[in-house]
Amino acid sequence: MKNKHWIIVVINLLLIGFLTISERLQIKDVVFIYLLVLIPSAILMNIEYLIVRKKIDYSKFIINKLFFNLTLVIILLGFVIYLIQPKYISKDTAVNDLKFMITSLENIHPDIYHVISKDSFAKEMNNEIEDLPDKISELEFFKICARLTSQFRSGHTKPMENLMGFKIILYKAFPYQTKIIDNKLFVTENLSLFERIPIGSEIIEINGKSISKVTDEWRRLVSYENNAFRNYQITKPTKIGIWNNFESYRIKYIDYKSKKVKEKSVSGSIYSNFYSFFKAKHNKPTKLFYRELTPNIGYIGFFDCHDLENYKQFYKSTFNELKNNEIDHLIIDIRQNGGGHSVIGLELMQYIFNRPFNDRDSSTRKISNELIATGKVDKKFGADKRIPGTLITTVFEPIQLIDNPLRFSGKTYLLTDNGTFSAGQGFASTYKCYGNGTIIGEETGGVTVNFGDVHLYNLPNTGQKIMTSWEKAYSPCGVDNNRGVLPDYYVTNSIQDYVEKKDRVLEFTLNLINSER
Repeated sequence: MKNKHWIIVVINLLLIGFLTISERLQIKDVVFIYLLVLIPSAILMNIEYLIVRKKIDYSKFIINKLFFNLTLVIILLGFVIYLIQPKYISKDTAVNDLKFMITSLENIHPDIYHVISKDSFAKEMNNEIEDLPDKISELEFFKICARLTSQFRSGHTKPMENLMGFKIILYKAFPYQTKIIDNKLFVTENLSLFERIPIGSEIIEINGKSISKVTDEWRRLVSYENNAFRNYQITKPTKIGIWNNFESYRIKYIDYKSKKVKEKSVSGSIYSNFYSFFKAKHNKPTKLFYRELTPNIGYIGFFDCHDLENYKQFYKSTFNELKNNEIDHLIIDIRQNGGGHSVIGLELMQYIFNRPFNDRDSSTRKISNELIATGKVDKKFGADKRIPGTLITTVFEPIQLIDNPLRFSGKTYLLTDNGTFSAGQGFASTYKCYGNGTIIGEETGGVTVNFGDVHLYNLPNTGQKIMTSWEKAYSPCGVDNNRGVLPDYYVTNSIQDYVEKKDRVLEFTLNLINSER
């Protein structure tokens, strides 16, 4: 090998040693990064050699390319080292931004102290400030913001993960997907190749803490309005990672197969995070899709309200297919639909409802200098309403049905769960109030009288992004009791269903349809 090749090899070895000894990354993460670069490179370099047909010897060509790619790995590892260095915030900076956050929430939110008094919250805020050290990491600052905003019990009021950004994929998130069933925590999916726990196993301790203790700590880091949405959020692998400062986990669990209590020390990895990300994309497509389950039953997957480019054409082509194929039963699946643009759901209602409807009965919005500066107040109410502190209530007129030759005349069925939130919950509320179909599944994570229409702002010193609401919305037929939309048939997957990879809710719906024929 040439001297430059030896230099590249030595630098790679030094970087690997530094990362593993300093525990910045685990060996498996380093291996994953190398494979992530070298495997595609090996394929591409061979294709390049075949196409270009270099006149040099194949082995020399491959060696040169290999060391070029090892140089790329050096750059990539150096970038990783830079990204994972903790960044710190001084106590004074943290205090100033926390005060700014709360003042802004008081200005913007229509009823920020609806579940906790201002005095009680002030005590909690003072306790957080008194416990601050001279400097804290960005992660700890995020957790303080999360603990404070969680007390408002407003699902859209929370800190965003912008300071962590895409760096979060380098951190040690929890390497399992879990589900709370009857106040117990079960493994429903392994996100790791090497630290697997049998699906169906019950986790009884994490880091020496009971699951009741752990879930109580988890809930303090998420914003929610009902317990359904709380349980949906707290089991996300990234949320658990944040709780644990992205460190390793000591897990005690009851093995599903042997029924014996076992212990395991585990840690997340870059592979786990990649796998979790792509698994979520596969299980929950962002685009609407349709498939025919049987000759008489159609199924629409509606897991997201962001497909603004395609939704009109999708509905038109789908309901044309339903008509041509004489489908008389339609299942609409909005499980884990976390919201987005309500117009996507409104358009669907024009195809399945047979009478005028409302997606909200009324709403109350709060005028603030923060919202005036965005132009939203002028757009919704006019420049004469620029009076900070004013509450403006709007009662909505019914939305009339348009002439639609593709309107569905068969029976519809709506599937919901605790991940159905925001615009997803709004669709479920309207369906329950005005539709003539059947709701099957779980209580929605969004409640029927809720805080919506979000506003985002950055804290001036740290750059931490905060989300909050400036509207209180009353869903059609809604009740102000912090409950979501309740299904006509409460059906949820058992742990046995996860083990056997069954969808009990969908199976129940198909059986119900067949029994009604």
